[in-house]
Amino acid sequence: MAIKQIVTLKGQKDGIGIILDADAPFSEIQESLRKKVRQGKQFFDGADTKVSFKGRELDDLNEKILIDIITEETSLDITFVQGTDYIPPASSKPTKEASVMGDEPPPVSAPTPAPDTSTPSKTVRKESLTAYYQTGLRSGQRIKYAGSVVIMGDANPGSEIIADGNVVVLGTLKGMAHAGAGGDDTCFVSALVLQPTQLRIADTISYVPDTAKNARPSAAYAYIKDGQVMIRPL
Repeated sequence: MAIKQIVTLKGQKDGIGIILDADAPFSEIQESLRKKVRQGKQFFDGADTKVSFKGRELDDLNEKILIDIITEETSLDITFVQGTDYIPPASSKPTKEASVMGDEPPPVSAPTPAPDTSTPSKTVRKESLTAYYQTGLRSGQRIKYAGSVVIMGDANPGSEIIADGNVVVLGTLKGMAHAGAGGDDTCFVSALVLQPTQLRIADTISYVPDTAKNARPSAAYAYIKDGQVMIRPL
């Protein structure tokens, strides 16, 4: 009789699938995952891939524990951690991939965004793939995507969103947001409450002043005009 596997690793077209036993104690899953990763260390090392967990529901803490085991035992560069809260684009994926967890970037000094009362000029914008994340981002989480990113929740302080396209947060944006990361200065950052620790569009870096952060919360978006980051209400 075959012994039931607590953790099973499977190669997928766009990454690695990690199938977890739904009934095993979490401590046994941790131990089994560490053993599996060590045994397949050469396979993991140097890779740049997505990781998806299947077989059981994981809360944020348990997911982070498993990710930490993988990163401790290998030099794997984890891209998107794909779970039930991630909706991939319907069409083929872009060439660049994604990162979800990582250290915060060093602070970069930059001017505060200039107030703007004019209407931005109309721009013909090419379409890009869009990744949807159906929950908020906690501190330490990073999403990097070669298209636009929509967060269906809050992006908390210490989180990072880096997109070659636009960044849209259907909640409060208090982390770092970088739209047009590939150099497209026609991209924008939008949020129901726009209070980022740092705001980047293409190569322009800016910060929202404390006076704006303490103002009454309102939906707003940021874009580039005359080489400066402008912020307008929605």
